Amino acid sequence: MKRLGSVVLLAGVAALLSACAWKAPMSEVTGNLYSRVNMYLYPTAILTVDGEETYYNPMAITPGKHVLRVQGLGPSWSNAVKEFEFVAEPCNRYYIAAYRVAPNLPDWQPRVDVVQPISGCPNAQVARN
Repeated sequence: MKRLGSVVLLAGVAALLSACAWKAPMSEVTGNLYSRVNMYLYPTAILTVDGEETYYNPMAITPGKHVLRVQGLGPSWSNAVKEFEFVAEPCNRYYIAAYRVAPNLPDWQPRVDVVQPISGCPNAQVARN
């Protein structure tokens, strides 16, 4: 009986772990800064992906072309919302930052700051900066 309980427990753990595994290559996008060293980069809030509101950070997306609506989160950037188009490759996490040419200028542009492979994702690529 003790052995049967162990087998059932192991089967349950295996089922739980397989449910957590990536079913297909996905990508993720986040507005968090990867590094705070560059004084011209600010975090962003990703408001929508392809017109759909985002609720998670990082947000899982399918590989391919996407349009992001992002808001810069720098000091006194009220209503600083811009659209940003990019192509996501499978199994990569994209850090989207707000790039400001100079701290005293109000204009900024969203850009991909860092691309990292997602651990545990099939077909994961080597990290690129």
